[in-house]
Amino acid sequence: MPEELEGPDRTGRPWTDEETARIVALVRDGADGHTVIASSRRSGPSVVSRMRRMLPLEHRSCPTDMVVPALRGHLRDPDYDWRATMLLTPPPRPVVRSPDIVRTGVAGLADGDLVGIAHSVLLDDRASTADLRERLVAEVRERGLGRDVVDAHETYLTTLREPAAIRDLDEWVHRWSEAVGLGVSRFPDYPPWG
Repeated sequence: MPEELEGPDRTGRPWTDEETARIVALVRDGADGHTVIASSRRSGPSVVSRMRRMLPLEHRSCPTDMVVPALRGHLRDPDYDWRATMLLTPPPRPVVRSPDIVRTGVAGLADGDLVGIAHSVLLDDRASTADLRERLVAEVRERGLGRDVVDAHETYLTTLREPAAIRDLDEWVHRWSEAVGLGVSRFPDYPPWG
């Protein structure tokens, strides 16, 4: 025997064919959304979701306030099979991967590469590299890699000559650091040389 619509709340229970047929009859008879929801003894979102499933796939995303009129429009067609339409499953949502952040130019360099390139370019004091030198120094400062570039320069100087041949390696490194705009001394705790 079909379950009577009067009675306990149906929230959380499976939908019966009789309940769904009752919604269809109410919508065909011109009932508004509030009337359909009130007579169903279910939550509003549950009833709206059920009515959406009766719509063709391409109409299921219509605004909530348009679900009843859209369903009524389809139910006017005597050949509209709302039962078969409910069985249709929308295709899965496409998998969208967010694009990897790709940095280019000076900002795209890894720290180790930035240190090596900055040191090499800073050794070249031609006017043609002035803009690149400024961008490299700015990026080195922003990343806090000035000490690494200065260390690279110190290593570079020791490979050119015997360390004993350079009287004051610390002063050479400091002066170079100042000249290229890094302003990093070899020993940060000591005051800069004059």
